[in-house]
Amino acid sequence: MNIKSRIIILAALAVCLQMTVSMAAGSQPDPYPTLVLPVYQGAYDIETSADRQKGTKSLTYRVQTDYPAAEVLEYYDTALNGSGWKPSFEICQRHWASLDDGSIEKGLQAKQLFTSWVHPQYKLQISLLLEYQHSNIKNRDIVMVRCRLLPQLDNRRLDKFMGRLKASGKYRAFNRKLDRYRNPDGEVALALIDRDIRANKADENLIEYRRILVERKQAIDEIIRRVNAARQQSSALEFGVQAFARARDL
Repeated sequence: MNIKSRIIILAALAVCLQMTVSMAAGSQPDPYPTLVLPVYQGAYDIETSADRQKGTKSLTYRVQTDYPAAEVLEYYDTALNGSGWKPSFEICQRHWASLDDGSIEKGLQAKQLFTSWVHPQYKLQISLLLEYQHSNIKNRDIVMVRCRLLPQLDNRRLDKFMGRLKASGKYRAFNRKLDRYRNPDGEVALALIDRDIRANKADENLIEYRRILVERKQAIDEIIRRVNAARQQSSALEFGVQAFARARDL
């Protein structure tokens, strides 16, 4: 391993320790307390969030770096590759897209790049979105980094259900109906659907949709359980090896 890679990994570990304390101190429950999203050195305006129900955790921050932020991508590749994470895209597929609606000058076009990694064992995905934001600092640009950890779910049944609604012309009406069952945050509340099912006010489509939501929630809970169990086992094994090494050296 070259010196540059070692520096990147050490920086990642140092910031990860800081992020672990930050996530633990937050009010949101963390579904994966032993999995920390890496933060590039020099990051500022760091914000974290987690959603136990969705099995997600997110990280956003800014960093000053020149276009095309090759060192940020290299950092994430180094921090993730080789530890069970695999790139979802080939490096050659990583392209910056300009967000030009014709209302801004060519030199000030916003630019975005999206890439991701998957963990086949954990059934998790890390998505990374980079967006350049021009600053007032001479010859320096600011990139907004949005990193998100989320479960990989089997969407075939949901896609088939939605496809059937679209084919029958009932898709829009069904979505309007769902608005009656949403919480203030926009999420569909199972308790509200259950209320109408008990009152015989739910049709077959709503009942089927509820089954799909329950199955997805069960799948998320199972992913969280398996990930945390595997991480705890790995930590216990590592602790045992270290204890054996210390005892051997006495």
